[in-house]
Formats: sequence, C-alpha cells, structure tokens
Amino acid sequence: MAQIDNILDKIKRRFEAEGFKQQRKRMEEDYSLYRMNPYDAGEGFQSYTSNTPRVLADKIMAYLTTSSMVVRVPNEGKDEKLRIVGSNKEKWVIGALNLADERLLRMGQPNIREQLSFHIALRGHFAGRSVLNTRPDGSAYVDITAWDPLHVIYEMDDEGISWIAHRRKRTKESIKAIYNMDVSAPEQEAEEQGIDVWDYYDREINCIIIDAGGPKFAKKPTPHNVVIQGMPCAPCFVGVVGPQPYVQGDLSSEYTSREYGESVFAANRELFEDYNFAMSSMKTLISRATRHPYVVTSPDGSATLETDPWRDGTEVDLPSNTTIDLLPEITMPANTNDYVGLIASELQRGGLPNVAYGELQFQLSGYAANLLRSGAEHQVQPRIYALESAYQQISELLLAQYSTGDYGTMEMRGKYNELKKWFMGPISPDDIAEGGPIEIALKPQMPQDDPQKVTMAQMMREGPNPLAPDVWIWDNILDVQDVEDFKKEINAQAGETLDPKAVMINVVQALMAKGQQQEAMVYLDMLRKAMKKEQQEETAMDVQFQAMMQQFGMTGQGPDQAGQAPPQPNAPQEMPPEGPPGVNAAVVSNEAQGF
Repeated sequence: MAQIDNILDKIKRRFEAEGFKQQRKRMEEDYSLYRMNPYDAGEGFQSYTSNTPRVLADKIMAYLTTSSMVVRVPNEGKDEKLRIVGSNKEKWVIGALNLADERLLRMGQPNIREQLSFHIALRGHFAGRSVLNTRPDGSAYVDITAWDPLHVIYEMDDEGISWIAHRRKRTKESIKAIYNMDVSAPEQEAEEQGIDVWDYYDREINCIIIDAGGPKFAKKPTPHNVVIQGMPCAPCFVGVVGPQPYVQGDLSSEYTSREYGESVFAANRELFEDYNFAMSSMKTLISRATRHPYVVTSPDGSATLETDPWRDGTEVDLPSNTTIDLLPEITMPANTNDYVGLIASELQRGGLPNVAYGELQFQLSGYAANLLRSGAEHQVQPRIYALESAYQQISELLLAQYSTGDYGTMEMRGKYNELKKWFMGPISPDDIAEGGPIEIALKPQMPQDDPQKVTMAQMMREGPNPLAPDVWIWDNILDVQDVEDFKKEINAQAGETLDPKAVMINVVQALMAKGQQQEAMVYLDMLRKAMKKEQQEETAMDVQFQAMMQQFGMTGQGPDQAGQAPPQPNAPQEMPPEGPPGVNAAVVSNEAQGF
C-alpha cells in the first residue's frame, strides 16, 4: 500500500518546482486582468481600467459554450445491426454528459462545458476527473468534475498520465462535514488560508489526503480498476491550449513552461497596460479641463481664495490689486490619437476584430465581412480543439468504466442528432459493445456559417451530375450526426406529399386530432372517391392490356421456362378465378378481380 508520506512528498516537490510556480503566477496575472482589477496610473493621474480583457474572454467563452457538439461512431460500410449499436453508443455518451450536467446543476455549479470553457480561455489548460460512482442504494451516477488548473499537478510518461493530484482549500468545519474527520491546525492559518486537501490518482489507486498537523487519509488508497485498451490508467483528463509543444530552453534563463498552454491574453498582456496608461492620461486632462488650473496674483503674494470659483453661482471677493488668471491649457500631443489607434488595432489583431462584437461603422459586402470574421480563427479554433480533446478523454474514460458491467444498466436521456429527437430508456453495456470508437466534434457558431454551408451543399448536388452523393454532403458539409436516420426522415417527409392521397390522409389525421370530425368526413369522402376512381381506371387498363395481348395471339400464361417439367396429365388443374367477360383472369389485377 502506498505510504502517505511518500505520496504527499512527491506532490509537494512537483508543485513547488520553479516551472510550475511560474506557470501559476502567469495564471494569477491573467485572472487579475479578467477581474478588471483597477489600473494604477500613478500619483496625480486619473486611472482608467479598460474592459477589453474581460469582454474578449467572455466572447471566446461564448463561442465555446454555444458551439454545436456532434457525437459520432463511424458507421460507413456497416450493416444495420452494427449501426444500431453505434447509435446506442452515441446516445449513451450524450446521456452520460447530460446526467453529469444535471448533477452539477443540483450542486449550484455551471455545467461541465461552461467550466471547461472558462479554464481553457483564462488558464490555457484544462484538467479534471471522469468517473462512474455508485450511491448507497447501488445505483450508478456520472461524476465529471473540472479542476482549476491553478491547483493541479501531474506527471506524464509515454503512456499518458502517470499520476495527478488536485488541491482544494477547505475549512475545518467543511472537512468535518464531508469526511467526518477532526483535524488539528493553527486556528488563524486554517481560517485565513484554509487547509490543503489533495485528491490523488495514479494508474492503480485513488486517495484523499488532508495536510494539516500531519497528513491524514480522508480516503484510504482504493483501487479504481480503470482500464483502457488493456492498460490501467488514471480516470482523469488533462490538456493544454494551442499547437506549441513543451519547449525547453538552453542558454536563456527564462522558464519556457510559462508559455506552455496560453490564455486568450497571450498577445495583449503588455498592450493592455499601454492602453490603460494612454486612456488614463486622456482622462486626467479631461478632468483638469473641467476645473481649469488658475493663479492668484496679489501685491504681496499671500492672497488666497476662500471659496471655490468653479462652483455655479459662487461670488469671489478679491482684495485690491489682486487678479485671477487661468493657466495655459495643457493638451495631448497632436499624434496622440494615432498612437491610441495603433494600440487599438494591435489589440484587435491579438484578440478579436471589432466586427466579432457586431461593431460595423459602415456597410460591408458579404465577402469583406467574412474576411473580417476569419480574423477570429486564431483565438477560437485552438480552444475548440482543446474542448474537443477534453470531451474525447471524458467519453473514453466513461465508456471504459461502463463496459466492465460493474455499474449495471443505466437509464439515459437526452436529445439526439440534428432532429433533436428525445430519447429516454435503459442502455446496457451489451447494447454498446463493439460499437466502434467514439468521435467528438465541436462546431463553433460563427456568423453566417450556416447559410454558407447550405449554399455549398446545394451547389454540390445540383445538376445532372452531382459533385458528391447526398450521404457525403450530409456527413461532411452539413455535419449530420446520424446520416441514415436523416435520410429516413427526408424520405418519410417526401412520402407525405408525393401522392395526393397521402396529403388527404395527413389532413384527416390533423382534423381528427383537433376534434373537427365533420370536416374530416369531407376529406374522407374525397379520399374514398379518389381511390375508387383509381381502381376503375386500373381495371379498364388491365382489360385493354389483355385485349392487346389477344390481338397479337399472346396468352397471359407465358412460355414454359427452359428445364421446367411439363404439367402431369393426371394432376388436378386449379381453375383460374373468373374475370370480366372475354378477359383471362390470370392477367387481371387483384383490384380488377374485386379483392
């Protein structure tokens, strides 16, 4: 069994490493920008604090939280049975994510996507655990918990996470309530800083350590038995934002780990300060202009004003030979606006263009607007990839645990595919076995993306020789999750309008559902007449066809097939049913015969 001192020692050594400390320092500085901590321009200045950092981060979070998620098991070339298994697997993942969000909602917390989006945007990292747990009654529930990367420490090897730990500060009272443990710690330290509680996972065990007055196990090392592809693994997920790998310096003494996994403020940290200073200077001069500096001149130089000359209606008594003169007005340098404009343009390049916030100073063409919107990709797309990675890891961990069968059969519910079909029901581990790998894709809802995709899809299928089959267009252009179900719905919709009788049936059903039975009877009578008319026309056509065959000396029986044995002379012959006079009933339709 793992020793508590060894585990805690390993955690603290890693946590206090200089590289991780620099990384945490950068996270704290970025969060102060997001909080809009007041900027201090210095003594004698009116300080100005821009809201640009918070608006930028909130906009990026909005792109992440509103993006559409596609959960898919590839089904190309598979039979119907495997397609159903893949569909069950997709529904299970969607249902598991919904159950986890419902649990967080009951706890008064944002859902898992909102929490991950916050950390991805502001920290540049994401981490958490993804486990199935059981309640005292034996029922299973989904526990997806996002951890603040500021308080996460981990170690990797060639197989992934070797171990990972998350720290949370708790009071003595909360430790007593949650873990039923009394801890000893200096009262002032416990109240001001909180007590460190470490949630530790490695590939074999999970334990909870309380570091106060000597470490104690709040949860003793317990095997979690999580295995993926035959290899034990920690049921946790972790990742960073951006394409930059972990870079180690050589001659420089800088800690490059600080830039590993960057926030949305990476390109603008220094510019925010420059912009705040420029705006503070302008604010100061504007403030001075409303209360213009003045000088009082008297013979002996000792005269002062007893009242405020800038207050409305104030009368100022002046001694003889005493004057009040305004000092020359101080203005900003002539090129100040150019300087502020350069800073603002660089803030756009490092963040998001103003058009992303809906700011259009003049009318733009569709092409120009799309070109400006493309300036958001460098901020949005790396974070979309990070969020996809988080959900991919979460889904694979949950599926690996559920496939063991240790958690019984879970009741899943949610909305499935583009048609938003509601599903609710049990899905057992056997229902999702051999369903293929799960794929998670997120599509940010960028302005005008949907009309462009629809136009492209329509252009690719127009004309006598379409550029691509409908199935490919639905899958790759429109990002349809369940292509087969989508196709069935389109065919069913076409079937409701191709034949006038089908339209009348739908009308009758709608009228009956609204209680308008008399109106429904009118359409039922029209339907009866239409079907009778078609039956009569088909009978006449059958008679005409039989007459043509007799005219050319042909019978309705057709020639014997090669190799077919002739009928036995003594075998009883079945008489064909009677048809209309002069017509061989063997070639008359069932309707013509009265069936």
